[in-house]
Amino acid sequence: MTKKIVLFLALAMFASASITAQNSDSAPEQKKETKEKKKSKFGSFIKRAGEAATGINMSSETFVVMNLEAKQLIEMDVASCIGDSKSQTVILTLTVKAKKNGVKTALGKSCGNGNQECVSGYDTKGNSYEGQEIGKYSEISGSKENPAGIPVQYQFGFTAIPSTLKNIEVVMVEFYIYADKNIGSNMSKVEPIQVRNIPIQWDPVAE
Repeated sequence: MTKKIVLFLALAMFASASITAQNSDSAPEQKKETKEKKKSKFGSFIKRAGEAATGINMSSETFVVMNLEAKQLIEMDVASCIGDSKSQTVILTLTVKAKKNGVKTALGKSCGNGNQECVSGYDTKGNSYEGQEIGKYSEISGSKENPAGIPVQYQFGFTAIPSTLKNIEVVMVEFYIYADKNIGSNMSKVEPIQVRNIPIQWDPVAE
């Protein structure tokens, strides 16, 4: 009986030592993996910061380039970019979020008969595409209110876009910002906002 107990204890100690050794061996790998993930996230952050500052593509992620004065008042994002392969049309939805109250915005340059607002898009080969703002005349012709922290949508429709095009390399957005005197000055369309690396989602399946 005593021999069996001693043998059982010896086996238990061996198993414990084996598990400890395995954990010890896997610990450096886990630490290495964690460091790699942190390094990857930091590298991605650095790339996005560099892209936003220079306008030069360093990755395939979507990013926005705008001047410092505009950044102090608004932020812009891509909500969606949906393509219909049959009609070869693409609808780009941008959102503008004011950082302060007392801000109005207008996006796009005058086009068509002068009653439309448009943006210019380009692919990597330099082909250009014109996107016309979608909405009622009263919405397009004037500025939009931008309550602080609330994303306000602008939609632009592009036509004759080949369904083989996977990304729009850059969309140049002329803009105007109307701001209360106590938070900043009105800004004109001197330096267009650049929205870069926009993936097109062709023929999405409705949920």
